[in-house]
Amino acid sequence: MASTLTHAIVHNEGCDLHYWHQGSGPLITFVPGGNGHGLQFFPVMAALSDRFTVATFDRRQMSASQVAPNMNKRLSPPQQARDIRAVITALNFDTSIIFGSSSGGMFALQFAHDFPGMVEHVIAHEAPTITLLPDASDIFEWFLHLMEVYDTRGLEQAAAEFRERLKGYDDEGVPAVAAPDPRNKKVFWADEFPVLLGWVPNLWRLLENKTSVGVMRGVRTGDAFFARTVDEQAMILRCPKMLVPGHHQGFEVETDAFVPYLLDMLDLLEKRKAGVKGDN
Repeated sequence: MASTLTHAIVHNEGCDLHYWHQGSGPLITFVPGGNGHGLQFFPVMAALSDRFTVATFDRRQMSASQVAPNMNKRLSPPQQARDIRAVITALNFDTSIIFGSSSGGMFALQFAHDFPGMVEHVIAHEAPTITLLPDASDIFEWFLHLMEVYDTRGLEQAAAEFRERLKGYDDEGVPAVAAPDPRNKKVFWADEFPVLLGWVPNLWRLLENKTSVGVMRGVRTGDAFFARTVDEQAMILRCPKMLVPGHHQGFEVETDAFVPYLLDMLDLLEKRKAGVKGDN
C-alpha cells in the first residue's frame, strides 16, 4: 500500500515537513491529530487515490518532521495551519479539501479560518473543542488534572488515564491502529496538550464566511467528550453532521466501511455549496 506513495519534504518555518501523496484529481489533504503521523491515513488514501489526489504529512515535531535538537516549541494552531498551506502549495494546488481528525480537525478548522480562499471543503472528524460542551467545566478540570498527573507522576500515568476515555479501540474484531513514533507522545503531552485543553477555532467566523464544513463522529465512540463536541460544532456552524463507522481512528482500521460515508459527505457538501452559490 505505501509503495504507491510519493514521499517529499517541504521546509516551513524551521521544520522539514515530510509529506506523502498519490493519485490524481482534486486534492484531499489529511491532517493528523495528537498522534502526529500521516501513516494512519495511508489506507484511506489508497482507497481514494483512483479519483482524488490524496496527501498527508507528519506534523511538525512529530515522527519524521523533527526540528533541530532541543528546539521544540509549544503548539501554535495558526502555525499548524501554515504548515497545511505549505504542503498544499508544495503540491502545486491552490485549493484543497481538508480532512482532519481529533486535534487535526481543529487545525483543519483553523486553516479554513486563516486561509478561506484555499478551502474547497473541511471535514472535521471528532475535533475535541471541549469548551463548547455543556459539561465543559468538568472536562476542563479533568484536563487540568491530567496535566498535574503528567507533571507529578509522569507521561505513562497521564496517558493511561486519558486512554480510559478512548472508547471502541478494544471492541471485538477491531484491528489495532499503527503505533506512532515513540517521540510523539512526549511532544503531545509536553508541548501540545496544554494548548489544546482550552483552544477553539473561531467557528462563528467560518459560519460568517459560509465555509463549506461537515463534521463526523464515530459510532464506536459513543458519548466520549470528543464525539459530543461534534454536536456542538454542527449547531454553531449549521453544517451537516454524520455518524460514521469506527472509533476515533475508524478511518484507519475500518477503512472499507468508512470510505462510503466520506464520499457521501463530500457529495452532500458539493450539493450544499452549489445551493449556497445559487442563492447569491
